[in-house]
Amino acid sequence: MNDRAIQPGNDAPAQKPAAQARPKPGAYLMQIDHVPAEVREYAVNKISPTDSSGNPLKDDAGKEVKASISVAKENGSYYGPVILNNDKFIVQAVGKQRNYAVVHPKDKVELQGSTLKMLDQKKQLNGFNVQIHYSGDKAKAYPFKPREATAQQEQQAPAKEQMKPEELLAQAQEYAAKNIKNTNQRNAFMKHLEAVAKQAFDAPEQAAQQKTTAKPVQQKQQPAKQADQGIER
Repeated sequence: MNDRAIQPGNDAPAQKPAAQARPKPGAYLMQIDHVPAEVREYAVNKISPTDSSGNPLKDDAGKEVKASISVAKENGSYYGPVILNNDKFIVQAVGKQRNYAVVHPKDKVELQGSTLKMLDQKKQLNGFNVQIHYSGDKAKAYPFKPREATAQQEQQAPAKEQMKPEELLAQAQEYAAKNIKNTNQRNAFMKHLEAVAKQAFDAPEQAAQQKTTAKPVQQKQQPAKQADQGIER
């Protein structure tokens, strides 16, 4: 038997395979001229900029400023509200100013989730924000919530009102009457809940009163330091 020398192994840690980059957008899914003229015209007019009076915005030469429109590309990703939805096309406004329309052939887009499917069936998809991601020439659409819209909704959301103790006890009284048949147990339940409610609602008020009536702590005066002249701190 021939002894073969064992080669020393490589103790270096195995490297993880590099993450595959998303394919770059490819060719247009179709020619824009193949999109019906009425679809193109509606989409462009829908998102074209207007002045403060709602009239079409004009450039320095007096020509109306029109939005741009194109068809989606293979491997493309698009974010923005739907501005037109029919049996053949979904048209979406994209870009920071939402002044660019992208046409998606509807037979190539698969709506994900019950919300989008329901809005599509009820013809209420217009105005809804979606994100559409293509893998090759097939796409999936998902609901999309822009950051600016989220921040605006949080600012406009009304503050939740704190339930008053009498409201809490009234609900508890109704619950006890329906679910606790024994009179002694019902009375004990309400007595315990009244004590808990009093402690829960009175504690914040007492803390606030103590904070307002607390005497300020007197600090020992420190000898004044010589001020630097001509330097603003």
